[in-house]
Amino acid sequence: MKKSINLLNLVFFVPAVILSFVVWNDYKQDVAHIQDRLHTVEGLFYLDGGSKVISLTDSSDGMDAILYDAATHQEVTKVHLRSNIHNEFVSSYQKGNLVIATTDDSTGLQLNVIGPGGHVEELVKGTLEFDGFLSSAVHNWEGRMMVGGKTDHDTFVVGEVRDGVFQTAYLNEDAGLPTRPTSMSEVMGSFNGGRAIPLYELDLKDGSTAYASGLLSAQRKAAIRIEPEGGSAFDAEDQAERQFAALAGVDSASLWRTESNEPKQVRTYDAVKGDWGDVVKTPAPVFQATVFPLNDRETLIFGSTAKDELKGQVTGYLYDRQTRSFTDLSQPLSGLEPKDVSSGTLSFYKEIGDATLYFTDEEKSAGWLNVKGGTLTRMTGEALQTWQIAEGADRISWNSFAHYLKRGNALVINWAIWLLIPLVLFGGLAFLIRVLTGRQKKLTAEGVIAHGTVTRLQETGTYVNEQPMIRFDIRFEDEGMMKETSIKKVVSYLHAPRAGDPVLISYNRKKNRAVFVTGDDLPQTKPEVIRDAVLARIDTYGKAGRGEARLLHFDTGGQTYAIPVVQANGFTYQTGDKADLMQIGGVTRLYNYNRRGHAEGADQLTLEGEVIRIEQVPVEIVNRKLMLFELLLSHGNQRSRKVNSQFVPDRLPVAVGSIIPVSVNKEEYEKELRLLQGKQGSANVTSVQFDGTVGERPFARITVMRNGVSYRIEQSIEPVYGVEVGDDLWIAYDDQTREAVIVQYASA
Repeated sequence: MKKSINLLNLVFFVPAVILSFVVWNDYKQDVAHIQDRLHTVEGLFYLDGGSKVISLTDSSDGMDAILYDAATHQEVTKVHLRSNIHNEFVSSYQKGNLVIATTDDSTGLQLNVIGPGGHVEELVKGTLEFDGFLSSAVHNWEGRMMVGGKTDHDTFVVGEVRDGVFQTAYLNEDAGLPTRPTSMSEVMGSFNGGRAIPLYELDLKDGSTAYASGLLSAQRKAAIRIEPEGGSAFDAEDQAERQFAALAGVDSASLWRTESNEPKQVRTYDAVKGDWGDVVKTPAPVFQATVFPLNDRETLIFGSTAKDELKGQVTGYLYDRQTRSFTDLSQPLSGLEPKDVSSGTLSFYKEIGDATLYFTDEEKSAGWLNVKGGTLTRMTGEALQTWQIAEGADRISWNSFAHYLKRGNALVINWAIWLLIPLVLFGGLAFLIRVLTGRQKKLTAEGVIAHGTVTRLQETGTYVNEQPMIRFDIRFEDEGMMKETSIKKVVSYLHAPRAGDPVLISYNRKKNRAVFVTGDDLPQTKPEVIRDAVLARIDTYGKAGRGEARLLHFDTGGQTYAIPVVQANGFTYQTGDKADLMQIGGVTRLYNYNRRGHAEGADQLTLEGEVIRIEQVPVEIVNRKLMLFELLLSHGNQRSRKVNSQFVPDRLPVAVGSIIPVSVNKEEYEKELRLLQGKQGSANVTSVQFDGTVGERPFARITVMRNGVSYRIEQSIEPVYGVEVGDDLWIAYDDQTREAVIVQYASA
C-alpha cells in the first residue's frame, strides 16, 4: 500500500518540478531576449489627429497592424494582414481611416480599412491577382488608391478606393472593347507625374490595342479608346490622355511638376505637348522641390529654402485650387532635417476639410502637423518598439518576474496549478527527469528520422493519471518503400493526433520500432553519404516550372540508385559525371553533383522546417509527385523562409503545418540570415554561372545590378523557378561587401 502511495505522489509531482524549471528558464529567456522578441516595424502611421498610432509589424505568416493610443502607449487592437514574404504594402488616408493594401501569394489582393476606434473593414479578399510586386500594381493618386489587375477568372479590371469605398470596372467586350484583353500594362509616366491621369494599355485578342482610364466615372465605368490603325503608339497615348483628362475635368496643359535640372523648382507642365512653363510663384522660393497632389483640391510643394538642401531649412506650401491661396508651412516643416528633402522616402497625406497633414517615411517613421498652426510631431519605429517593453522588464528582478507572471501565459497557469500540491520527493523527481529525457534522446538517436501520416488510432484500455494510452498506426517511407509501424503513447484527448495528421518519427530498423519526435529531439548529425556514384542514365519527364523533370540513375558498388530531380534552365546533368549521394530518413537523394572546389565535409545543420504553403507542380515520377514547399525554418531564436521543391510519394500526404527535418549548409544558411537583416530591393540579373549542385539545388554564381551597382550572389537556387539573364529578382544585400541573396525569384 505504501508503495502505491509513493507512485501516486510521483505521478502528481513530476509536472510540478518540470514546470518549475521550464518557467524559470522561460522567464530568463524572456528577459535576456526581450529585444529580439520585439516586433519589427515595417510601417508607421499617425491617425485621428495624432492621438492614435498604427504600426505594421512582421509576423510568421504576414503582418499585424497594431493600433496604439499615442498618449498612454496602450494597445487598442491588433489586425492580422495576409501578406507574402516581402511584406509589401501601400497605404492611403481616407475618411479619417487608414487603408492598407497587401498581397498574399495564395489569395491575391487584400484591402483593409482601419478606423481610429479599432473598427476594421475588409474591402476585398482574394478576388484580384496581378503579376510582379504590389508596388507595380497599386498606387496612390491624388488621395485615391488605384488598382490594376485581373480576377481569378482572368478578367482584367481597374479599380479605385475613394472615400473608403472600393469600386471596380471590368474590361471586357461589355466595356466597349471589340474583343477581350489578353494583357494589361500601365502607360509609362501614368503614376509618377508624367501623365495628367492614370492610363492603362490593353492588348486585345484580335491583335489591336486599346487604352483605359484609371479614373472611374460616377457609373463605375472606365473610359475606353481604341488605338486607330496606322498611327504611332505615342500619338495614340497622347490622344487617349487628352480624351480621358477632358472627361475627368483635368487640365493636362497646366500641371505642376518638378523640373529635372537644378535647382529643381516646380514649374507648370503640359503633359500632352511635353512643354515646360514658368516657375510656380510660391510666397518664397522652394528649391529641390517635390510636388504632392494630396486630394482633388490641395497640393503640397515640399523642399528647401536653399539651392543646396543641406545648407537650408525644410520648407513647404499648401495650395488650395478652389481658393487659389497658399498656406505657409515653413515653420512646422522646419522641424524636419535637410536630408529629408533629398531622401525621396517621404509621403504626405491630407483629406479635404481636415486640418491634419500626415507624413510617413519608408525608413520606418511617421509624423503629423496641423496646417492651421502648431509644431511637427515625429516618431520612429525604434521609439515605438519601447512601448512594447514594460518598465523594468529588461532585467532579472522580483518586479520583472512578477510582471512575467501577471501576463499569465499557458505555461505560468499550469505551473501555478501544480504548485498547489505540497512538494515532496524533490531529489528523486530531478533524477527521474534526467532519466526520462535521456531515454527519449537515446531512442531518437537509434533510429532514422522520417515524416509519416497517422492512418489509424485505437485506445488500448490502459489509463495513466486518467489519460488514455493510444495506439497510433503510422505510414511512412523508408529506403524507397512505404512501411507501417505502431506507437503507443499516453496523450490528452484534446491534443492527440488524428487520422490523417502528419507526424515526425524516429524509426529503428533493427528493432522495427518507432517513437514520436519533436523539433527539440532532432539530432544534429550528418547524413550517410555514398561517394563517387556515376550518372549512368537520364530519363526525361517534361517541363517542371521553368525547368525540366529528370530521373537520374546512378551506379556505385554494383547497386543502382534512381533519384528524381528538376534540371534548372541553363544547367545540365550529363552521363558519366560523378556525384555524392546521401541517405536520410530512409530516402536516397543527391548530396552534391559535379561540385568543383567545394569544401569536403562542409558543416550541415538539421533544422526544423514548418510547412506554411504547398503548391503541387503537375509532374509525377515513379509514383512521386513534385511538390513546392514554402518552409519556415527555425534555428535557435532565428527564423527564415525558404522555398524548396521535393518529390513526395503520392501515398504520403504532407499538409500545411507539418514539421519536417531540413538539412542545410551551415555557412550558406548563416550568410543568408545575416543578409536578411539588411536592405532589400529589386535587381536585374546580368550573368549566371553554375557549379554543380548542393543537394538537388544547382549552385549558382550570379551577378545582379541594382541602381547601377553590381552585387554577387553565390547560393543554391530553386530549380523549378531557376535564374536567367534578364530576370528581375528581389534580393537582400550588403552595400559594403556587395554580397546578396535571393529573397524572391522572377517567376515566384
